[in-house]
Amino acid sequence: MKKTSQETFVSQYGDEYIGDIQDDLPNGQGTLTYSVGDKYVGNFKDGEPNGQGTLTYSDGGEYVGSFNDGEPNGEGILTYSDGDKYVCNFKDGVLHGQGTWTFADGGEYVGSFNDGAIHGQGTTTYSNGSQYVGEYKNGHSNGQGTWTFADGRKYVGEFKNGKPHGRVTATYSDGDKYVGNFKDGKPNQGTLTYSDGGEYVGSFNDGKPNGQGTRTFADGGEYIGEFQNGVYGGKGTWISRDGSKLVGEFKNGKSNGQGTWALADGRKYVGEFKNGNPDGQGTWTFADGKIYVGDIQDELPNGQGTLIYPNGRKYVGGFKNAKFHGQGKDLLDGGEYVGEFKNGKPHGQGILTVFDEQKYDGSSDEGKYVGEFKDGKYNGQGTWTFSDGGKYVGEYKNGKSHGQGTFTTSNGEILQGTWVDGKFYDENN
Repeated sequence: MKKTSQETFVSQYGDEYIGDIQDDLPNGQGTLTYSVGDKYVGNFKDGEPNGQGTLTYSDGGEYVGSFNDGEPNGEGILTYSDGDKYVCNFKDGVLHGQGTWTFADGGEYVGSFNDGAIHGQGTTTYSNGSQYVGEYKNGHSNGQGTWTFADGRKYVGEFKNGKPHGRVTATYSDGDKYVGNFKDGKPNQGTLTYSDGGEYVGSFNDGKPNGQGTRTFADGGEYIGEFQNGVYGGKGTWISRDGSKLVGEFKNGKSNGQGTWALADGRKYVGEFKNGNPDGQGTWTFADGKIYVGDIQDELPNGQGTLIYPNGRKYVGGFKNAKFHGQGKDLLDGGEYVGEFKNGKPHGQGILTVFDEQKYDGSSDEGKYVGEFKDGKYNGQGTWTFSDGGKYVGEYKNGKSHGQGTFTTSNGEILQGTWVDGKFYDENN
């Protein structure tokens, strides 16, 4: 520096000092204006700021406090141009020791600093009401702590790099509670207890049940198996509160794919599921002993299938909403029907063969009927060929010959004309 007549020194870098000089160096009170725009007013020793002083930065920030060898050391107040304010101990120019950091938005940290960063025990209260109390490392919550959020959430346990990590108990604003491991701020393996009394125990991914787990419901229902993105997905077992049990494949939270469903009422289904219902190829075993094998839609026989009764009766053909519908073959006790069905009854064209009238229904004659049916009865045009060789060809109504028709007896006699309710109508009598 070169000396001026007004005890003003200007360095080769453009810094300007005005104040006390001793031994050709700033010593005592003075003002140093740096070429970059910063300005120090305070005590100097051996050419450096030492003791109490105020350093005003070119961006508007300010430090007021103790200096040593040109750097903040000891107690001081550092205010940034953005409004943040530190009241703390300093060491070698950086925050070190106990202090308070008041944020521009109204939040506050009270605790320990180390080498310029939050480090050690401290409490951060945010402007929105959230608060963290616990250990810090290198500026982030690290170690044991409690984080209480303004929305009611609360995390108690281990933290790493500012996030829950390790063993943590989390209470959520909706009343749910999680106890277990966290990874990078999200549940990883533990127990989630729901506010309604239900519970999930198992693996998590991205904060949702994922992998192997058990979901227990407040009503007593339970699912044990694989989860995907928070819902049932993969192999699993669902047990309902009434004791019904479904074992099989799940997708998007519902049974999808192959499965076995044993119901509390005695029914059992083995086959394909879709969106939570039996759908596709499958086998229904009913409590009364009937067995259905075939197409299923919306839990009911729909399409082609076979229904076997405990007494040996067997139906093979079309179904609609669990009833015979379309073309089919009904093997009855003492008889057989082949033809069209509607709503569970012969309807349309068909052939009925009665082998044993007593076994069939005790009233129909043995023989074969070929013709039209309506609601399970002969109706329209048809032909009855009796076992003794007799034959009736003509009209039927409600299961009886009715209208125009011809009956030929086994010995060749012919009755031709009008029939009413199964009897020949003789116009001469």
